[in-house]
Order: sequence, then structure tokens, then C-alpha cells
Amino acid sequence: MSSYIHLWYVKEYRPDRMFIHLRRTSQGKWIYFPKWKLPPLSLKTFTLCIALTSTEILLLISLPYTILVNLLLLDLFLFPLSFVYVTLFRIPTFLYHTYKIQQAKKLLINHNWKSVIGITGSFGKTSTKEFLSTILSSKYSVLKTELSKNSAIGISETVLSQFKNQEMFVVEMGAYKIGEIAEMTNLVHPEIGIITAINAQHQDLFGSIENTMKAKYELLSGLSGNRIAIVNADNEYCYTMGKWAKRDGCDVWFVTKDKKSHPEATFWVDKSVSNETSCTFTLHYKDFSKRVSVPIKGEHFVINIALATAASIASGMTFDEAVGGAEKIKGVDRVMQLSKGRKGEILVNDTFNNNPDAAIAAIHYLEKFEKKKILVFQPMIELGGYTDSAHVAVGQKAGKICDAIILTNRNFSKAFIDGVRKIDQKKKVFIFSPEKAASYIRSIVSYGDAILFKGKEAEYVWKLLQ
Repeated sequence: MSSYIHLWYVKEYRPDRMFIHLRRTSQGKWIYFPKWKLPPLSLKTFTLCIALTSTEILLLISLPYTILVNLLLLDLFLFPLSFVYVTLFRIPTFLYHTYKIQQAKKLLINHNWKSVIGITGSFGKTSTKEFLSTILSSKYSVLKTELSKNSAIGISETVLSQFKNQEMFVVEMGAYKIGEIAEMTNLVHPEIGIITAINAQHQDLFGSIENTMKAKYELLSGLSGNRIAIVNADNEYCYTMGKWAKRDGCDVWFVTKDKKSHPEATFWVDKSVSNETSCTFTLHYKDFSKRVSVPIKGEHFVINIALATAASIASGMTFDEAVGGAEKIKGVDRVMQLSKGRKGEILVNDTFNNNPDAAIAAIHYLEKFEKKKILVFQPMIELGGYTDSAHVAVGQKAGKICDAIILTNRNFSKAFIDGVRKIDQKKKVFIFSPEKAASYIRSIVSYGDAILFKGKEAEYVWKLLQ
């Protein structure tokens, strides 16, 4: 029972995400043989547990068979019953969410913010939100959405628990379908919108990249006031969305690492260098230029820092103030987070999220280490028609850089292994449980080796190696 409740928690109690899990993953095909996992304690998990336990006891008493047969039937009924209860819970959940959102609206409606900045994209939202909040906090009082609470109810709960007449509001906005971000813009009324990047993330839900773009564009189409759109020009889909915004009357600020390809860019970055613990680059804005150094791991975060710096200037900071704030940026929990293992090996915890671009960038970061490079990787889901090609691409990158590769489950492992084999026919790819993965790593690791943990399931292995 606890395993099913945990699974519903992971899928955010959304039947659409659960159907994808059942249809697309090996765990879904073996749903009646789940691995035991304990869900976090919350009102919803507790209520679901009580409802399922009560129903199971009632059925056990009522069914006219032997105890053994009854228990077998109850085991078969358990997951369908959880589906029924989750569906029924959607009614009170909807009413509760509507009430909380209306409460937040009443609290926000008369507050005069200096600036409200919305951030969306397929990936890079949370890191950009944290970077921007750090920069703005060097001058203003800032309210920001918590962790990954990037839905209308998540934003509302942040407002109701954290609002203290702050000057700036930084809002992360996530979505699984068209219309969800529009609801958030109607709630907070942003004047500045940041689009970080668009890729194949959640294609099983969106259906196409075009639908992803339409859903994320709701942030820019919903801007009010000065209507400043800050867009990652290096991502082709974002660049197209920036052109839509310009067509629709927004003031569009393109940000790029390739000024030659995007001469119209307002901000651009060059001369990037990085090592295991920091990145240094030159940021340009109009006639201003300055060397920026931040203790962030991985050059792929440079564009996010530039986007955050641009939004700070759009919010009223000077170039020097924004750059000074940027140098105070710190890493995000479970995003390229370094620690030491028992033998002095370097553990790189990048388990916060997983998508094709982020995975390739994180694996590329391993090149900076001279000794053995090990990857613990959770295969990606909800990529729709991009699933195989994405796993092949990540497999190729891993095959080129990593000395040892461990997958946390069998999902889409063939495509991943095909990618590895394109680079190295002899390189082995293991599919291990967390305990076996940790044991294997301990047997091969030595001082100075680097181990990258990518995806939430990989965090179980990371914890065992602490």
C-alpha cells in the first residue's frame, strides 16, 4: 500500500502522469510487484492510507472466500482502489485549491510591487529563480516561490505563508498542459517574463514541442505593465517565442553566448572558463562589460546567470549592482552539488531533475576530473516521440566520457545502451538496484574519482555512499 501511495505522490496525484507510467515504464508493466517505498507524511498521503486501509478491512470481512483467497483478491484490488480514491479526492482538492488561490489573490491585489518576474521553460527554471532572487536580495526584499512549488496552488501557498510586504516577487511557473501558466499569470500579473529553455521534457503530456511552446508562451502573452520578455536566444524554440513576443508588442531582451549568430541580443556572454568548482565569464550589456566569477559547477549555468542578471536590470538595478549581486550566487540543493565519499571520491549530486539537455551538460562536466568518471543515471520518462533519440544521445555522451555507467532501472535501457555502443562497443552498462550499485561503486572507486548521480532514483545510491 505504501508503495502505491508513494507512487501517486511522485506523480503529483495526476491520473495523466500515472497512465504514462503504466504505459511506458517497466515498473508500470509490473505494477502489482512494486518496490517498497514509504511516502512522506502529509494530509493527502495520510487520508489515502486511511481510506485504502478501511476499504481493504471492509472487503476482507465481506468477501465470502477463504482468508488466503480474500488476501489475494485484496492485493489485486489495491491499485485500482487507489486510482478510484485519487480520482474522488480531486473534487475536494479542487475546492481547496480554488479557496487558497482566491485567498492569495485577495492578499496580492492591493500590493504595489516594484516588480513581479515570472520564469518558465522546460528546464532551468529553479536555478534561474534562485540566481535571480539572490541578485535582487542584494538590494531589495524578495518573495520567491519555494522549492519546485511552481503551480497556481504552490504559488498561492507561498504567498499565504511567506508574504510580508516584500518589494519583489520572483515566480517559477511550471506546466503539464496548455492553460496552466495562464492561470498563474492571472494570479500574480508579472511585468517581466523569462524563458529559460525548451526541449522534449513532458512530451507525453504536451503532445508536441509546439504545444510546449504555446503553453510556456502564456507567460509572455500574459505580461502586463512594461511587458519585458527575457529570452534565451541560444535555444531555437525560445528564440522563436521571442519573435512571437516582439510581434505581440513586448520589449524583448535576447540573451546569448553567440553574439555573431544573434547580433540583436541585448545581453551576451563570452570568454567563459570553468573548473570543478566555479565559472568565470564576461557579461556584456549595451556599452557595459564586466568579468563575473561565480562558485557554480558547470558552464551550462552561465546562460541562466545571464538571464537572471538581465531580469535584475529590468527590475531596476544598475549593471554594476546586478553583477555584484551575481557574484553572491550559490548552488541549488541537489543541482551539481559536490561532496566527498568515504575514500575521497567526489560525489556530484544532480538528482533534482532530469532531462536530455541537462543530462548531457552534467556528463560533460565530468570531463573536468582527471581520474575515473562514473555515471549513475535514471532513464528519463514523459519524452513522448523523443524518448529513444534522447536516450541514444545521452548514451553517446556517457560512452565518450564515463568509465563506468549504471542505470537505476530498465526503462528505455536499450536505446541508452545503443547510444553507448555507438561510441564504444565494449563498454558495459549495468542496471543495478541502489544497494547493488553502491556496492559495485565501492569496489571500483578510489581517491579523486568522480561519480555523477543524475535523476531522483540516483539519489538513493548517493545516500548510501555518503
